[in-house]
Amino acid sequence: MNIVRPQMSRRNLLTTAALGVPAMGLLGAANLIGATPASAAASGRDFLQTAEAKAGCPYIWGDAGPSSFDCSGLVQWSLAQLGISFPRVSGAQYDACNPISLEQAWVTPGAILWFDGHIGISCGDNNTSFEARDETVPVGYFNTDPGWTNGGLVPGLDYSGGGSQQPPSGSVTVDGYWGTATTRRLQEVLGTPTDGVVSSQAVSWQAKNPGLTSGWDWVSDSLATGSTVIKALQQRLGVAADGLIGTNTIMALQGHCGTPQDGYFSDGSTCIMELQKKLNNGAL
Repeated sequence: MNIVRPQMSRRNLLTTAALGVPAMGLLGAANLIGATPASAAASGRDFLQTAEAKAGCPYIWGDAGPSSFDCSGLVQWSLAQLGISFPRVSGAQYDACNPISLEQAWVTPGAILWFDGHIGISCGDNNTSFEARDETVPVGYFNTDPGWTNGGLVPGLDYSGGGSQQPPSGSVTVDGYWGTATTRRLQEVLGTPTDGVVSSQAVSWQAKNPGLTSGWDWVSDSLATGSTVIKALQQRLGVAADGLIGTNTIMALQGHCGTPQDGYFSDGSTCIMELQKKLNNGAL
């Protein structure tokens, strides 16, 4: 009996080997390539939102959820939650997609973004991807292009809705560090002047809060007059609005975000991560 073996591209074979997929022969490896669609089509936006629920999870090479991921693991896990069986490695995942232009992918929520060796999900705003990028940052939003070359649509997903939704163009990486990008997005959400700077803050708070990074204007305590954006945040949280970050403001924000209330922003602060997620959803 003659056996017709499915064809695999050289990239699929190399990518499969490189990612350490267990040896299974050509027939077994080829079975990774095809995507099995769900019986009832979910949308591209459903796919994106399912992945977004994993913002802040660590990147661990070779992991495919539910609490840590690599790039292709996040894609596969998110689609599995929607009833879609999808290949495990990034090259095979792209080959399973219906190709579209990169420009079209950028404005289609839930479209695939790909370059050889890496994969992510378009947020549809012509600016932002959601992905498990690398070991240095957790799963989250990125508005820096790592070199995407191709776009694709996942078979079985309904992309007819189109259009841009969350996160907005000012979205930030969910990394637990409050820097210029987080401040700028907070200013946009709260409707204060948008410059990415938290002005005139008491320097005595700097060393106590390593989660506060770029864009914080630290001055002598006696000269600190506060920031408009912090004042607006305090008003939203219902605490004294003096424009200065401090214990009461931080604890109120921690309570608002549902994280432990210790009055400080640590390295990789869980409170800041929750704040960043809220900001990426366009609301506080």
